[in-house]
Amino acid sequence: MLFIRGWQQEVKRIEEIQDSGKVWCKGSSRPVHAVRVGNKIFATGKEEGQSIECRVDGDMLCVDLHEPERKVRVARKTPLDLEPTLQGTLFSGFTQTKHADVLIVSSDHDRIEEEIISGH
Repeated sequence: MLFIRGWQQEVKRIEEIQDSGKVWCKGSSRPVHAVRVGNKIFATGKEEGQSIECRVDGDMLCVDLHEPERKVRVARKTPLDLEPTLQGTLFSGFTQTKHADVLIVSSDHDRIEEEIISGH
């Protein structure tokens, strides 16, 4: 909380992506790409052959997946308040995060907005 001339104003904490790498989800046959925002790990849905750009915009994680050979882009907006539902462990990457078993926010949650653009 911040007090300015007798008025109480709530200061919203600005989140950013702190780290990225691969996580191994329990029951999965291979590791998947993920990012850490605050204390949460978010699976991004990145597949082989795709490039990725991620950023935080307000209360959303924005993921832009680009597959140049097929000329397909996938844009996803994931609410940062989603609860993690997958169990897993950090696999590789994540140079700023201590190796541990983690809970992961799935990339296919029904509150994730997705738009697919072909021909770009």
